[in-house]
Amino acid sequence: MKYLRSRGMNDKVIDQFQIGYAPDRWDTLVQFLSKRSFDLKEMEKGGLLSARHEQEGYLDRFRGRIMFPIHDRNGKVIAFAGRILGDGQPKYLNSPETLLFNKSRILYNLHQAKTSIRKSRQILLFEGYGDVISSWEAGLQRGVATMVTSLTENQVAIMKSMADEVVVIYDGDKAGMAA
Repeated sequence: MKYLRSRGMNDKVIDQFQIGYAPDRWDTLVQFLSKRSFDLKEMEKGGLLSARHEQEGYLDRFRGRIMFPIHDRNGKVIAFAGRILGDGQPKYLNSPETLLFNKSRILYNLHQAKTSIRKSRQILLFEGYGDVISSWEAGLQRGVATMVTSLTENQVAIMKSMADEVVVIYDGDKAGMAA
């Protein structure tokens, strides 16, 4: 919560964007899913768990991370992105690509922003989730973010179908300039 507060996020926006936390343990989610009789092999296919290499069983894929659910344009959760707290790599870890989740075809927050986009015919394209959330808090509710370092043709096609104007607001750092 301290990290989210340092980014200016309050409880309302944390709830709005369904932001959570994955504890820094190897088996928290495995235990939770096992107790509720979920098929762990299916949870691995969905990108929530990883198979152990030296022995049988599974490990939590996301550990010690702030969790951002990724929704399709209808608002259904199809993947997760986790930002590590503190040092460590990778800084962001996404769910692996699945039949439902393809990073090059998803725009973060499109499900919430689409009404405002249709009204204004404008999209604010950000580099990261935090930027989208900050713009939402500031009353600019037409912000989305790419799920990959660079903008893809699929994402451009989605935006063209919804808006007349796209304002690109990427960071001035090396990654933002490369995107």
